[in-house]
Amino acid sequence: MLNPQPLVYAGFYVLVVLLPLHVAMVADPFDLVRPWMVELAVALGFLSFAMMWMEFVLVSRLRTLSDAFGTDTLVQFHRMFGIGAAVFLIGHVLFLLPTGGLALLNPFAPKAAAASGAIAFWALVILTISSLWRRRLRLSFDLWNRLHRWLGVLAAVAATVHVLAVSGYSSARSVVVVTWLLALFAGGVLFWYAIVRPLHLWRRPWGVVENRELGGDVRLLTVKPEGHAGFRFEPGQFSWLITGRTPFSREQHPVTIASAASAAEAPQAYAIKRLGDWSGEVVPSLKPGDRLWVEGPYGALSVDRLPAQGFVLIGGGIGITPMLSIIQTLQARGDRRPVVLFYAANDFSRTIYREELAAWQRAMDLKVVYVLEQPEAGDGCERGRLSAEILRSHLPDAVDHFQFLVCGPNPMMDAVEHLLGELGVPPDRIHSERFDQV
Repeated sequence: MLNPQPLVYAGFYVLVVLLPLHVAMVADPFDLVRPWMVELAVALGFLSFAMMWMEFVLVSRLRTLSDAFGTDTLVQFHRMFGIGAAVFLIGHVLFLLPTGGLALLNPFAPKAAAASGAIAFWALVILTISSLWRRRLRLSFDLWNRLHRWLGVLAAVAATVHVLAVSGYSSARSVVVVTWLLALFAGGVLFWYAIVRPLHLWRRPWGVVENRELGGDVRLLTVKPEGHAGFRFEPGQFSWLITGRTPFSREQHPVTIASAASAAEAPQAYAIKRLGDWSGEVVPSLKPGDRLWVEGPYGALSVDRLPAQGFVLIGGGIGITPMLSIIQTLQARGDRRPVVLFYAANDFSRTIYREELAAWQRAMDLKVVYVLEQPEAGDGCERGRLSAEILRSHLPDAVDHFQFLVCGPNPMMDAVEHLLGELGVPPDRIHSERFDQV
């Protein structure tokens, strides 16, 4: 059955983005016809203004949005619409240059309308460049994250001041009202995300139970709720782990839950690969008794939402984590449906949970296929990278009624989704989730 939520939310987004422009067109406070370039520039400005504010809604961790689209899709929307807002704002300025000149780009202009417009322009330009070319500019994730947040707020606030200060369409009361309503709505969501949410989490701490090395630069962090009931999750979902003195800490990272979905108050395990400063320095330093905060669950990559006669799980690198949760949950539930796991890695030293996977193969209808790029003699695995031939040779005959779940590095996921398409697997039976934010 088609889920109406995504369509409803998409329609709401379009409505909100177009509303200021629509109200301005209806109000039309000008007695004389203005040049078409000026009118086009104003239209692009209204669209950019609305899209800037809605960017905060897309990344506010509203669970209803995450459930409807999946977090990776929301991140893609955020990136795509953010670029769109920047393009519209650049177009707004370019079409006004013939009449306003380079003074439009002066953030120190004496008039508030001109200065705020220039500030919004430069803030959004710098934000876009630093996001698209972060790695080329060698910006650390922490520095980029700070720039991204503050430049986004600065651009949205400056754009609001610009809309209200320009003596044009904003001379109409209806345009002023809609401008304030949009800013207050998105600003309220931002306030909830930045202030209310952390305060709520502060009363629900978690404690470290165990922190051990799994091999392959992966640590298994086990945590449990302290003084509260925790939360239930579906196999394959993830949480945001927040380390630091308070939930207001910038150290917030999405990590998939690696344990079986069970009682809400049960400990949760997270397999974390060393990939950066936080995972390489902060995570190894956590010890039993240390406090952190866990916000979740998020994500739509879950077998509980997929009617199927069986499952094909394809995990690469640390992307094996959601598959471990799915397998453990199915085994604990006594689920008899067949499961085929393709585990891709460079070699056996980069894999985890090998002994557990062997035990689960004996306890349930599970087939594990290791695909190693550099195997050693006697490893008993497929050599090379995942290919259509490898997939075809291990897929069961009844695969037409299976669901396919994919997780791993983005290039691998793109390749696997293409391979499954070549094998005739319909897109609606291929499910994946990405966590790359930039």
